[in-house]
Amino acid sequence: IGLYVSGTAFGGMIGRVATGALTEIVSWRGALATIGVVDLIMAFVFLMLLPPSRNFTTRKGLSARVHLAAWYEHLRTPYLPALFLVGFLALGGFMAVYNYVGFRLSAPPYDLNHAQIGLIFFAYLGGVAASSLAGALADHVGRGPVLLVGALIFLVGLLLTLMHTLPMIIAGIVVVTIGFFVVHSIASGWVGKLATRDKGHASSLYLLAYYAGASLLGSAGGWVWRTGGWDAIVGYCAGLLGIVFLIALMLFHASAKTPKVAA
Repeated sequence: IGLYVSGTAFGGMIGRVATGALTEIVSWRGALATIGVVDLIMAFVFLMLLPPSRNFTTRKGLSARVHLAAWYEHLRTPYLPALFLVGFLALGGFMAVYNYVGFRLSAPPYDLNHAQIGLIFFAYLGGVAASSLAGALADHVGRGPVLLVGALIFLVGLLLTLMHTLPMIIAGIVVVTIGFFVVHSIASGWVGKLATRDKGHASSLYLLAYYAGASLLGSAGGWVWRTGGWDAIVGYCAGLLGIVFLIALMLFHASAKTPKVAA
């Protein structure tokens, strides 16, 4: 899980930094078109280089009814829906921070250009390191405590972004990124542990909730930004994070009492 999260973080970082730099050269439309063409080429390269599958046996009888039954069973499994909600809320808040910090930093007194704002996404490197460390730490102290710590780190980062000096804002973004990737790596890995069967279906529900959070809550941050600026964004994300913290606290107590949840 740590390697998967690190890979997605690194890819997201490169895409955002490159888009910011290209925007300064060819406009945002040209930057998006360039990134789209590169992604399309890489998809074809991946398809061509992908080795043939080995020891694969087609599983028969996978009708829509089978899939729906598997998803329904996961939604009834204790604590799994709570982890889906963690992914939904955590990525929603994280995307709101990254989506609208650019508006703040492009305005006075900072007046950063797109390339400079894009460099802030190197903060993802902190997430890459944190996701791997979180997995190793969870093996020693348990997932519940690490999930709680990740939520607290995220909150500390949000509070740091309320400062008005650029170095403190950037430091806050780095801390937010570290906290988010700790939460995400623990929650996504925990899903696989709690699902006793059809683990792929459980992971698909987590990812559905995860990206729905980015789309819905991240976009809702635009309304929050328009109504109250950056202070409102911090309050909005802190509210989402408060729910994450309560869920993490519940899971922490559950894992302390139930070996199956802690496994």
